[in-house]
Amino acid sequence: MTKKLSKKTEQVYKTYVTHYVDGSFYIGFTQKSGKALESYFGSNTIKDKLVDRKDIVFTSKSKATAKLFELLLQLCMMHSPKCVNDMLNVRVRASHMRDLPKFKIIFEDDRFCLLYTSDAADE
Repeated sequence: MTKKLSKKTEQVYKTYVTHYVDGSFYIGFTQKSGKALESYFGSNTIKDKLVDRKDIVFTSKSKATAKLFELLLQLCMMHSPKCVNDMLNVRVRASHMRDLPKFKIIFEDDRFCLLYTSDAADE
């Protein structure tokens, strides 16, 4: 008697923002969906706040791409007093990022921008 193998559903990875009723928010990443996603809070240690809503802001079939997008959002918002993220996920493989939308990072202090110019790289 042979077993029928069920088709494995393709994973979809999500970057999400949990908004709290006090105006604060948490940026996270998960592959969960449905009820599991609603009750999931990632590494967020603030469990006693009332949740207003959870928005999926980016989806990808690539785990690495969704994680990088999470990091970019966290970096953009880390100076906001309303952002409750304290843990940044930075371990991703660059070769898996090919389908990430192109982006630019602009530092307020120009001396950091000089680190990424082609002239500075040649020195």
